[in-house]
This record gives sequence, C-alpha cells and structure tokens, in this order.
Amino acid sequence: MNQRLLPAVTVLLYAVSYPLGALTLGSITPFLLILLRFVLSAVLMWAVVAVRRIPLPRGRVLAWTVAGGVLVQGVQFLGLYWGMAHGVSAGIASLVIAMNPVATAVLARLLLGRRENRWGLLALACGAMGVVAACLPRLLSDPGVGPGLITVLIALGGLSAGSLLQGRKLRGVDPFVFTAIGVTGSIPPAGVLALTAPQRVSDPVPAVGLLVVLVFISALAMVCYAGCVRRMGARGASVLFALIPAVAVVAAWCLQGTPIDGTTAVALVCGTLACLAQTRAARTAPAAPVPAAPEPVLDRTLPQPITPENHRFRR
Repeated sequence: MNQRLLPAVTVLLYAVSYPLGALTLGSITPFLLILLRFVLSAVLMWAVVAVRRIPLPRGRVLAWTVAGGVLVQGVQFLGLYWGMAHGVSAGIASLVIAMNPVATAVLARLLLGRRENRWGLLALACGAMGVVAACLPRLLSDPGVGPGLITVLIALGGLSAGSLLQGRKLRGVDPFVFTAIGVTGSIPPAGVLALTAPQRVSDPVPAVGLLVVLVFISALAMVCYAGCVRRMGARGASVLFALIPAVAVVAAWCLQGTPIDGTTAVALVCGTLACLAQTRAARTAPAAPVPAAPEPVLDRTLPQPITPENHRFRR
C-alpha cells in the first residue's frame, strides 16, 4: 500500500473498530468476544498467508515474532477487556490506550536510550492534547474507575513494548505473518479467561453479523498498524493514536448516532498537528553514523607497490 495512504487507512480502520466493538459487546460477553475474535482472526490471517505464500520466520526471529505478536495482540486486548469487565469505563480505557505515543517514547528512552528532538516533543504534546480533548466528554459523563485500571495500563504497555520490539528486530517480518502469529499465540490465554466466568450470546443473528464485521475490520487494522511500525518505526506509528480517538467519535456518530461536540474538532486539529510534527521530527532526526571501513593491514614481508606514502622509505 502507498506509504502516505497506509497511515490514513490505519486510523480509519482502528477508529471504526471501537464503536463496532461497543455494538458487539451488547450481544456477547467480553471474554467470549475476544476469544472468538482471536480464533476468527487467526483463520483469516493464516488464509491470507497461505494464499500469498508468505515465508515464515524461523529460529530466533520466530521467537521474537511470537513475543512481539502476543504483546501487541494478547496483552493489549486481554488486559483491555479484563479492565472493562472489572469496572473501567470505556472512556477511560480508550484514553489510556490512546496514550500509546507517550508510553512508546518513555519505553524507547528507558530501553533504547533514544532521545526526542523538539519536533518529537511537540508531536507528543499535541497528541496528548488531542487524546484528552476527544475523551474528555466521555470521562465526565462516565468517570467510573475500578481496580481493573491496572490491567488497562498493562494493555498499554503490551501495545507499546510489542510495537517497539517489532520496529527494532522484526522489520523483515511481513505484517500478515506478525498478526497471524500474534492472534494464534493469544488464543490459549483468551480461552482460559473465557472459562473463568459464565458466557452468553443474546440475539445470535445480529451478534454473529457484528462479530464477522468486527473481526475483519480489526484484523485489517492491526495488519495496517504493523505495516506502519515496519515502515515508520514504533515511535512514528504510535502518533497515529493521537487521531484515532477523535475519528472514533465521528465513526460512533455515523454508526450509533452519538452526538459530536466542539472538543472533537479540537482533538482532530491537535491530532493532525501531532502527525505533522512527527513527520518533521523523522526528517530532522540525526542519521545513524556509518562505521568507518577498517584500514587494510599490509604484510611488510612482501614487496609493496610504490605509493606517495611509502615512496620515501624506498629511496
């Protein structure tokens, strides 16, 4: 996909998946939903991998792919759904996850020693303002916070750490393979969590329809985001979350009739400025130093060609 089009498609798909998930949760309990989502996403992703004949990673790269994929898929979504099932409101959960740019920058500084330039700091500030502006109305109307907030923070850490791992060590792994391995490795813990509480499905026909659409949209969104991390790095791709909450509000208005207020416009402007600042930050980032080629070692026991450097020794 075109490098300029991919981030826009990623934001749109990710944003649409939020109201779709809320609609689907009205018919299916959270842990059953995430289990079915992982299973169906795995089937879809492996089918794409088989049709496209994408080579699979091996050895150490495969181990890193499993770790990164489970962090991005399993830790993020299981932690998010656990928190919402234990008292965390959807508004606070979305606010925490949308702080991905800040969490990624902090982890990159702690683990990789990476510093932000002034444009990167401006992108983080605009992104945080955009996220708060988009989520503030929901926070004020539904400020419930429960002990599950800890698991939502863990979900944020899984998304950020997994993306950093992918951007650092897995740039050569295809996004479809990365997503397929991630959702497959997340199925067992999702199944265990589904067994911890009674599950129900109300209105099976619309529930199945919503589930199929949600699986397709969310799986494609995660593949696109993995593609953004592959091309832009984890830090650059994370800034897309500055726009996702505001676009999700617009998507919720289209799908559910949720009213839009002035803070959404502010959030869209701040998110756009964050993305523009991040683009400038990537352009002004210092290039990695190229190691100098080692000097050739001459064997003084053999005849050497006469050069300006050794000519004086031959006179």
